[in-house]
Amino acid sequence: MFYLFMVIFNATFMFLVLQWLPNWDAASYVAVCVKSAAWLASHVLKWATSLAMIVAFCFVVAFKERIALMLGLDHKQIFNCKMRDCLSCFSTARFTPIELLIWKVEDLPSADIFHANNVFIEAYLGYNETMRTRVHNNAGSDCFLKESIQLNFDQDDDEEKLFLFVQNQKVVGAQELARVEISSDDVKKILKDGHDKGASSSKWSKEFFPYSFPLIPRGQVWVTAVPVVEEHHGYAELARC
Repeated sequence: MFYLFMVIFNATFMFLVLQWLPNWDAASYVAVCVKSAAWLASHVLKWATSLAMIVAFCFVVAFKERIALMLGLDHKQIFNCKMRDCLSCFSTARFTPIELLIWKVEDLPSADIFHANNVFIEAYLGYNETMRTRVHNNAGSDCFLKESIQLNFDQDDDEEKLFLFVQNQKVVGAQELARVEISSDDVKKILKDGHDKGASSSKWSKEFFPYSFPLIPRGQVWVTAVPVVEEHHGYAELARC
């Protein structure tokens, strides 16, 4: 009923406008409508191409994370530059050096039923290059890694994520066993907790690793982090309370 009322209202309004305007009548109005329709039809292909490009661009931007996940590029930083870098004249002052301590992994899936897993971990964080631990041969499903990795961390970038990939070294290449995605907030939490507890690469016990993260598709990894103080002469030492 509402749509019928609107049709009648619009038709009545247009009729009155044509009656009130001295240089317009129904025939001239129809002629203008036909001319406009012809112009629209002649340009619709150009508009369709542009519209398709705009829709595709919006789709890629809206689903960029899922597309990157499908392509296996969700953990990789293709361009080491963001808009904020341009606005800050490419200053690196916002980056804080941290040391990521990896204690152990447990309940890993088996890559081969005839051989034990040869475990190592790859770490991806922001602009940092790919970091790897050493390979722990014949580790199986559980492995005490007790290794540390130094990374640059931007605490003001809420979109920055830490990706850990538990890999199995093979004769040719490596095979992913499990992975975890740790948010920027979680990194800051374990960084604060590790600093407060005085964790360091010389202390490997559950007391200093209160957080474990579930791996996908299976397993657990225990990590913590501590800040690193860089000296002017180029050496670094762990910050202690």
